[in-house]
Amino acid sequence: MKTFNTNYDSIANLKTFIERHDIASHQEILLQVFTGNCKESFINMLIKQVLSLIPHIKIIGSTTDGEILSDSVSEFETILSFSLFEETHIETYASPKTSTCHNTAQSLIPQFDKDKRARVAISFADGIDTNGEAFLNDFNAYDENLIVAGGLAGDNATFVRTIIFTEKEILSSGAVVALLYNEDLIVHTQANFGWQSIGKTLKVTKAEYNVVHEIDGMTPVDLYAKYLGKTITSNLPKTGIEFPLIMRRGDLDIARAVIGKNEDGSLVFAGNLSVGDKVKFGYGNVQSIVAGGNKVYEKMSQIPSQSIFIYSCMARKALMGKNIATELQLLNNIAPLSGFFTYGEFYTNKEASTNELLNQTMTILSLSENDEISEKKNINHKTLHTIDENITAIALSHLIAQTSLELEEINNSLEDKVKDELSKNRNKDQQMLEQSRMAQMGEMISMIAHQWRQPLSAIASASIDLKMKIMFDNFDLDKKEEQKSCTDYFQEQLTNIETYVQTLTNTIDDFRNFYKPNKEKKVITINEPIQKSLSITEAAAKANGICITTRYESQKVFALFDSELMQVFLNIIKNAQDNFKEKQTPNATITIDTRDINEGVRVEIADNGGGIPDAIITKIFDPYFSTKDEKNGTGLGLYMSKTIIEEHHDGKLDVENRDDGVCFSITILKDIP
Repeated sequence: MKTFNTNYDSIANLKTFIERHDIASHQEILLQVFTGNCKESFINMLIKQVLSLIPHIKIIGSTTDGEILSDSVSEFETILSFSLFEETHIETYASPKTSTCHNTAQSLIPQFDKDKRARVAISFADGIDTNGEAFLNDFNAYDENLIVAGGLAGDNATFVRTIIFTEKEILSSGAVVALLYNEDLIVHTQANFGWQSIGKTLKVTKAEYNVVHEIDGMTPVDLYAKYLGKTITSNLPKTGIEFPLIMRRGDLDIARAVIGKNEDGSLVFAGNLSVGDKVKFGYGNVQSIVAGGNKVYEKMSQIPSQSIFIYSCMARKALMGKNIATELQLLNNIAPLSGFFTYGEFYTNKEASTNELLNQTMTILSLSENDEISEKKNINHKTLHTIDENITAIALSHLIAQTSLELEEINNSLEDKVKDELSKNRNKDQQMLEQSRMAQMGEMISMIAHQWRQPLSAIASASIDLKMKIMFDNFDLDKKEEQKSCTDYFQEQLTNIETYVQTLTNTIDDFRNFYKPNKEKKVITINEPIQKSLSITEAAAKANGICITTRYESQKVFALFDSELMQVFLNIIKNAQDNFKEKQTPNATITIDTRDINEGVRVEIADNGGGIPDAIITKIFDPYFSTKDEKNGTGLGLYMSKTIIEEHHDGKLDVENRDDGVCFSITILKDIP
């Protein structure tokens, strides 16, 4: 394999170049065209000129945001890279963009030769409309062993119209690909990132594939304006390439560069961002780029390489300026070098066997048809040291990196402290919850005594009646009619006893369920914990002449801690009963209503006990605040009720004086379909 690179200026010079290197005599030739001339007429003319000189050549090309030839960078030029293969077969394919980038790939891939397995796919896609991540996903599904390289076309940072093409077709949207068929072809891919995250962690709150509508509740345009200023924002999407959003995927930092701005403030990125993704702004760290370039060179110098192709992000050129050549010179020392600056880079991560869309990255594709490691040229040290001229950028990059690291450490430390305090508060709340429950135990036992009094009395009465029937021989068992009457009577009384015993058991179960701590929510209606609470309190209410009426209109089901809600309802009902007793309220009444609302469900518990004085109504939910004496009140009941509703159930507990009493309103907003 041999690669010859040249800068196109005329057909005459091109013809001379082809003849000098005897290019046309080879059968398998791939020409990669990297051009800053975005006129379709020019590209069409160029293709015709090349085909007139080499009719059997395969061509794949892209418009650019800058071109790479050896260790030099150009703009608005046209670079031709002729690769001559001895044992590798080449095929090119093209597909206009269909409804989605996924469908574009689905239209392209079926064209591939099904009887052969390609080793490498060099692909270029339009840089304005292509969601590179969605496009690459189909290559993963097609063949996880296929190495994909290339990128999104550029148009000199105007973001108006990019062009990709083959020898047969020119497209302003869609994708092209050149497949290299040779199972023995030695392929190596490398990537040098060098961008680092800075600032606070942000969360994507509304997005659809590669269009982001909200980040932290703000439009992305407003977010860029807030953190990077109006100058950067007014020049989006161009400046968005230099300041991407960076997210973490496994052990890899992935940048997402802006490629489009919409009127509604949303931004279009080169790849997908999902709701919930955590991102930070990124900036180019010059030191990191230089250090990464050295590591790439060390690895590349130890492998066979006959040709090297660079597909690098336009942001690197903008950041490094003339010093971008420093990153290229080392690689040009290994093998002939060519490529272009992209709006997004295609990269195969061999370790993960996945194809990734990258931004802010220099990706390298190395090809060789033999396993010889070539001798390295002498490096021009003067050129390498030109990076020192950018000493200010290096110093600022180091300052930003160190400051970001220290801020991140501070944030992490604060997060740990907050978590620790939250854990302490949760433990404190749990202790107070248990304390409140303990305070209610005595009241509960009193309620149980009321509940048990009637069934125990009924059991005793039935038992005595049975004994009296037996003692006085009330039934003449010699007669069949009397035998049946006796049997029916005894069965009736025993059934009554069983019913009363079940009532006692249910009361104990209600008490046990109330006191047993909940660890999991139950999917129930709000009516169920209310009914359980009333089964405990109704007897005591009746004994004190209190009328409790209910209207259960709610039908929605929720995930609820039912025993905790029982505690809330018991607190409110017991407070009303105590208030009635203290004030000797005539015709004491408690009304409980449940109804569904648009957002969820509402419960209202109202009484006619005269209400709460205005001076203290705002304090009744404070911990340890009580209007009762020390013997009868702990001041925890309503505080824990509010905690249970608002923190454990994402709801709201309010109180107001209404008519001739007080009304507690409970709203729970999250229902389960």
